[in-house]
Amino acid sequence: MKRDLSAFSLAAGLLAFGVGVAPAQSEAADPNPEFVSILDVAPQTLRGFIRMPKFYGDENMNRETVDGSLLERQYLLGSLGGLRTRAVESGLFVDAGVTQVYQGVVSGDGDNGKYAGSGDIWAALDTGRAGLWSGGLFIAHFEGNWGELVSGTGALLPLNADATMPTSPDSLALSELYLFQALPEGFGIIAGKLDWAGTADTSLFANNERTQFLYEGFVNNAVLGAFVPYTSTGIALTKEFQSDLSLSAGFFSNDSNATTSSLDDFAFDKMTYFVTGGWTPTFSGLPGNYNFIVGYSSKDIASFDVDDEYLIGEIIGTVPVAEESGNYALTLTGSQYVWINEGATRSDGQAVGFGPFFRFGIAPKDRNLIDQFYSVGIGGTGGPFGRNDDNWGIGWAGTHISSDFRRDADELGVSVDDFEHAVEGYYNVALTPAMHASFHAQYVNSANPSADDAVVLSTRLQLDF
Repeated sequence: MKRDLSAFSLAAGLLAFGVGVAPAQSEAADPNPEFVSILDVAPQTLRGFIRMPKFYGDENMNRETVDGSLLERQYLLGSLGGLRTRAVESGLFVDAGVTQVYQGVVSGDGDNGKYAGSGDIWAALDTGRAGLWSGGLFIAHFEGNWGELVSGTGALLPLNADATMPTSPDSLALSELYLFQALPEGFGIIAGKLDWAGTADTSLFANNERTQFLYEGFVNNAVLGAFVPYTSTGIALTKEFQSDLSLSAGFFSNDSNATTSSLDDFAFDKMTYFVTGGWTPTFSGLPGNYNFIVGYSSKDIASFDVDDEYLIGEIIGTVPVAEESGNYALTLTGSQYVWINEGATRSDGQAVGFGPFFRFGIAPKDRNLIDQFYSVGIGGTGGPFGRNDDNWGIGWAGTHISSDFRRDADELGVSVDDFEHAVEGYYNVALTPAMHASFHAQYVNSANPSADDAVVLSTRLQLDF
């Protein structure tokens, strides 16, 4: 491929995964003009895939904050004497972060004073900049966690989603390794092991456990727990129909986890097949992000099966159930800026403003523990007194427990309520562009009728290296 390939061909299908595509604000250094760099054309591609608001080498970031004093740097390590900048110019992007969370139950049942931390390293190779071929992007994600989760509250969904990735502490994994390849005519292909739910079920204000909400119900749709392991091997074909509208279709293993290669478990009778669409409109300069997922699983499952990160065992223990063949679900997600401060800027180049978000999901009640899910809230970037690098949010999530499951549990003498309700509010303070401390208040009304309502307070420190 030569340099005359269109930008839209290289941005193919990213919107279908909720990855916003925008042209670079300035022309990046191009040491290999024969090949087209996908991150020259669409720098938000990498930001969307790693679900972080910035990455080193992003054309949108404030270059004046790369080096200098620690109070001014966007990254604690800076440019490493220019080494990172030279690597980016040659197509290699490396980012690292550490997240630490301290949680305590101040009202209701459960543990008090639990600490958990995680570390993440993302590496990406832009094949265009590297002089290999046009339009390719390799991504790898190495992560680990440590510490303990708050337990005993009766909550079905984790109160600290970060501590469950790659699995509940303690764990270490190369959890993601995949290739995105843009193709002509608006097509693209993605293949390998990745976080399918995190990439497809996206939101402007509720999709990142490291910088936004902690509660699992504000990170991804809870009905996906029966269909999508945290990371899994698969393949998808994407098609961009216009600059803000795309579709994708593919499949991935439904019998794997982040700490294994998934290849041993890759069998076509244990697959999830999906179609997903993304729409990223701009209304009077106000960006939005909307997506849907339709999924079908060929895996024979025990009725009411769900990913291990959901803590139903705390409520009912083990319930013997029959095997079911096939499963399906529909999810809808939306988020929309309703106000933007045009005169304000952030160190990461993102907009300063706020808007609402929502999620909805539905699945058959005869085989799913969670057959409906709802969440709604408001989130914002920027804070008072010119604190543009801060962000905040408040939301409600409702997780509906299948009536069939409640009937079966009742026959065993176990009572389960129809809903788990959770409310979370947080404020994330930018201590420096590279250091953020957030404060969270969570209220949980568990589906376990014997559990008291819980109030949990948390602090989180997130560092970018």
